[in-house]
Amino acid sequence: MQTLMVIIMLAFSVFTSETQSNESTFISEGNSMAPFLQNEERLIVDKDYYKSHPVAHGDVIVFKDDKNKTHVKRVISISGDIMEYKEDTLYINNKPVDEPYLTEYKLEAKQDETLRVTEDYGPYTIPQGTVFVLGDNRWNSYDSRVFGPIKVGQIIGKVVK
Repeated sequence: MQTLMVIIMLAFSVFTSETQSNESTFISEGNSMAPFLQNEERLIVDKDYYKSHPVAHGDVIVFKDDKNKTHVKRVISISGDIMEYKEDTLYINNKPVDEPYLTEYKLEAKQDETLRVTEDYGPYTIPQGTVFVLGDNRWNSYDSRVFGPIKVGQIIGKVVK
């Protein structure tokens, strides 16, 4: 019983701190960000983060698409970048970029030489005022490869988990 009270008090203090700052709780839907986020995992989003910071490569963000549906994705490329995927390697401005969040998928793809984690794409210049986002689970993600770059103004906030 005492343990239950401590859990309730902790939950209340987390809820209270979230409402006093500009953080919101979201629930992930689907596995497009696995293994970083699992289906129905709770995440905390800092809605003020981008008021004082630029959007950066690798940020995990929550945004609304043009149909007002909420998504969670990773920023792969930002305004002005020339982005390209070749043979499962991301290139930003012609330089290879390490993507440690894809390690699990790359190991799986190596076991089957016909698989690629990310199909070849680009080169593509990211328009001003937009970012290119992908799910970590590239085999199961509806992202910028389908709907194109998103406007920075569509970003709700940064996932702080």
